[in-house]
Amino acid sequence: MATARRDTLLELQARAQAKWADEKTFEVTAPRDGSKPPKFFGNFPYPYMNGMLHLGHAFSLSKLEFASAYHRLNGDEVLFPFAFHCTGMPIKASADKIKNEIAKFGNPPQFPVIDE
Repeated sequence: MATARRDTLLELQARAQAKWADEKTFEVTAPRDGSKPPKFFGNFPYPYMNGMLHLGHAFSLSKLEFASAYHRLNGDEVLFPFAFHCTGMPIKASADKIKNEIAKFGNPPQFPVIDE
């Protein structure tokens, strides 16, 4: 099995991570001179857990990740919180959906065979 491409990517990743660690690229410290650098606040709409995560979530999130990295590299103070919304009706709806699917198809599920 050819692994040259994988090995190249792993080597590039290791070099980039070593450079970031040496330069403290992602470490943030308060300015010592009392200056106030520009601020950037990125907010991502939390995906509800009553459905599957899909490519749209990654697409939207990646744009904000790139914007946050850009502002951080420009010296801005960046706040980029991320979490999942796991309370309220979305969770209830997800639990009800799973309960109904288990009642209908069993656990593990036995889906009907459709002859065409």
